[in-house]
Amino acid sequence: MKKLNHVIFITFLIPAILLFPAFALSQNVDQASSGEDWRILFNGEDLTGWHLLNGQHQAEVKDGVIVATSVDGLPNGFIATKEEFGDFILELEVKADLLLHNSGIQFRSLSLDEYNNGRVHGYQAEVDITPQAWSGGIYDEARRGWLYILEDDDSPAKKAFINNQWNHYRIEAIGTTNRIWVNGIPTSNLEDNLTTKGFIGLQIHANSRSTNAPGNNRVFFRNIRIQTENLEPSPFDDTFVVNLISNNISPQEEHQGFELLFDGETTNNWRGVSEQELPEDGWEIADGELTIVSTGDEELNVPFLEVPASAHGGGIIMTDQEFTAFELKFDFKQHEEESIAGIEFLTGESKREAFFGRQAAKQTRRVGLWNQGVIKVKPDREVQYWLNGYPILKYQRDSDEPGRILLDDYGSSISYKSIKIRELH
Repeated sequence: MKKLNHVIFITFLIPAILLFPAFALSQNVDQASSGEDWRILFNGEDLTGWHLLNGQHQAEVKDGVIVATSVDGLPNGFIATKEEFGDFILELEVKADLLLHNSGIQFRSLSLDEYNNGRVHGYQAEVDITPQAWSGGIYDEARRGWLYILEDDDSPAKKAFINNQWNHYRIEAIGTTNRIWVNGIPTSNLEDNLTTKGFIGLQIHANSRSTNAPGNNRVFFRNIRIQTENLEPSPFDDTFVVNLISNNISPQEEHQGFELLFDGETTNNWRGVSEQELPEDGWEIADGELTIVSTGDEELNVPFLEVPASAHGGGIIMTDQEFTAFELKFDFKQHEEESIAGIEFLTGESKREAFFGRQAAKQTRRVGLWNQGVIKVKPDREVQYWLNGYPILKYQRDSDEPGRILLDDYGSSISYKSIKIRELH
């Protein structure tokens, strides 16, 4: 059996039960200059066309501004449009008191009697005034939680929102693509098909006077307008895409150069380490997922040793193609506690550079939920690991020798999907 030469280990050890220059519009938008395709959603005088859902906080209009004040003891409330929108481009300005917990702009959101007694749920463009600085991220209110976080400290998105001033938001929701800009800086790009129509809502977050001083828990909105016809999406850019549609390449991912390594149906691009096809046992493709189904060798507790590819049951599989500098994105799900999922980069070098495991655990979702891993091997040899949007590890490679992407079989039950890659130059 052919031995493996050099492996950069990028391995997840998953323990039991674990929790992906500013500008602003003028205060008074000139409706004549806003274009015939734009509709003014807030008339600047009253809340005609809007109503308050869930927590009945204070909401009033002063000097052309919606002033929303959080009332102690009430749950999250939402000033919502009575009208629902499918595809649209939304623009508005927002400002918040520093002691407000946070706020947000709901879009394609719903309030249904059959869903948690009318609890508002759906996509939310985050307004975050805390040092976390996730403004412009996407939270799935009362449903799936965070879908798009801003943990890349090198990204301009982290500094897009400025406290104590008006901030301009632009939300483009067209088809299954949801994009957000804060003060002209792109912050999020989410591809998702769970909800494609709903209302616009302005969140009034629950606050407690035990931690928030009275009078300092307000959020302000103005210059709210929407476009629903003759939509022209903004040009593509290099903003990272969180794509929740299985085995799909979004328009922006295609623009960025991503290609699928696993199409959800065939073994194209993959083969065994010493074979031209996948091993006969140990792996299966079903429902768009590539799953390790072998039990492996339960006595083998040192999976990082160089051992024959057959020692783990079904065996290691690898890509036909070799890569040098690349960005790899993949989704994985564990089906049992203490599973080990492994993706490796095999080159002809003579020594291992690194592996990581338990440092990733706190950002790994529990059994049965999908996780997103990202591996960036840059042209300057810097390697970055990301898990569910969090940076996990960074180091420098010893060389830029090309190699193949490997999926390990450690006898665990793990599924993969949406494996995609782009080469970096």
